[in-house]
Amino acid sequence: MPLKFRKIYDRLFPEKKALVDEMGLGALQHLPNFYINHKVLIELVRSYDIFTNTISTSVGEFLITSEKVGHAFALNCRDLFEKRQKDFEDKLNEEEKQVLDLFKGKSLTFVQDMVKDCPIETDEQKRTFKRAFALFIQKSFLLPTSSAYISPIHLPVIRDIDNTQDRNWAHHVNSFLINGIKEFHDQGSQAVKGCHFVLMIIYFRERYDGKSFNDPNFPAPWYAAIQ
Repeated sequence: MPLKFRKIYDRLFPEKKALVDEMGLGALQHLPNFYINHKVLIELVRSYDIFTNTISTSVGEFLITSEKVGHAFALNCRDLFEKRQKDFEDKLNEEEKQVLDLFKGKSLTFVQDMVKDCPIETDEQKRTFKRAFALFIQKSFLLPTSSAYISPIHLPVIRDIDNTQDRNWAHHVNSFLINGIKEFHDQGSQAVKGCHFVLMIIYFRERYDGKSFNDPNFPAPWYAAIQ
């Protein structure tokens, strides 16, 4: 999963990378640029206990929390209000509906190309880039789904695109992953919705590093330790 994101991010001009920093997502630029065996991630998902939110293994149990997801990826994990999807569209004004229509039902390839090709000369063009990037990073890495198209779950963030740095990204990623794992266990799905890569980061951080979760000498992002 990190490989898909890095292939696009590494080709961005410095000016666009600066906009990503403004969004509070700049730390993701250092994600390891290598392939991860899908079987390893699936085994972690299978060992995830949805009742205790822990990875249960022969060497111990490892609690998964939004705070740890935030540390793993250096994402904001403050407890901010999250708008419910069911009333998201009802509260849009006409201008916001036009913005939504630009991306609604579009493919990952569409937003990926927009991230690469969108000009950023004006403030509105910068907002368009940020919206496209927010959808791209969710669909390709933070909140991936089995569909090739943007999901309604990805859309709320584009409404207030100038304040994405204040969004509780860690909670968003963690809750989506938990729902995906629950579907995997309950329905016997072949694919898992959500960023199960973060399970590997937290597992290796706590299993092999052996340091305290709050150790100040081991700052976020935790994924830096596996490079």
